[in-house]
Amino acid sequence: MLGNATRRFQGWAPPAGRFRGTASDLGRLLFGNRTRKVLAAWMSIWIFLELVNLVRGNAHDQVVAWSLFICAGSTVLVWTYRDVLTGGFRQWNISPRTKFIVIGSLGAAFAEYVFWQMEKLYGITGVAANPNLAIDLLVTMPWYVMMITLLWKVQTRYKYSFTELFVLGGVYELGADGLVGSIMGGTFSEITIPSLIALIPFFSLVYAVMVIPCSAMMRDEIDAVRNARPAVLGNRHVYAMLPWLGLIPYFILASLMVLG
Repeated sequence: MLGNATRRFQGWAPPAGRFRGTASDLGRLLFGNRTRKVLAAWMSIWIFLELVNLVRGNAHDQVVAWSLFICAGSTVLVWTYRDVLTGGFRQWNISPRTKFIVIGSLGAAFAEYVFWQMEKLYGITGVAANPNLAIDLLVTMPWYVMMITLLWKVQTRYKYSFTELFVLGGVYELGADGLVGSIMGGTFSEITIPSLIALIPFFSLVYAVMVIPCSAMMRDEIDAVRNARPAVLGNRHVYAMLPWLGLIPYFILASLMVLG
């Protein structure tokens, strides 16, 4: 028993090799080709701006910045130890699809908790969906669960790189916090969509904790399901927008709020 405990501890130990491997993976994901280099430069601008907000921003800006870095940093940490975590999740006696949804939903709940907790630490409101965490999760989790459920369907139909999934996470948040949020908040205008597109790397850094861990830890199972199906034709980029269907109830609610 002691030997098993020791081996488990060693699996979680932070050897330099793990972090070197993660740095190498990030290098390939962000600088593997010209398009990825453009994404990395675009994202670097937002990282720099959020670092400035940590030092010179108001309380609202600092809450957003801290929350972003915590979510992004947690994604990197999960990636670093994904082999250990994958071994643990494989012991669950549930279907791969259910595991995927559970892992992604836990990431979503974690992100909501981070924004809510940072808001409490700074003594402000207006960043999290609601000052009450229970209400916050009640409002947001149906969308997240639907998004992650449909993301499983997307990935078991077409293969996507982790870089593509990272960007897709930002696109999904563009629809949720961006479009729906601006409509509900009464701030939607002719410059909203161009502004939100510019924010995609920012959104991606937050939503990564929802889409990357579940995709990385369930990669083998996703590939097995997809490879067992007949080859399909169609536009994989258009199909990747399937999770936006989960926003339909929110769009309806937002429209009713505007018309009311």
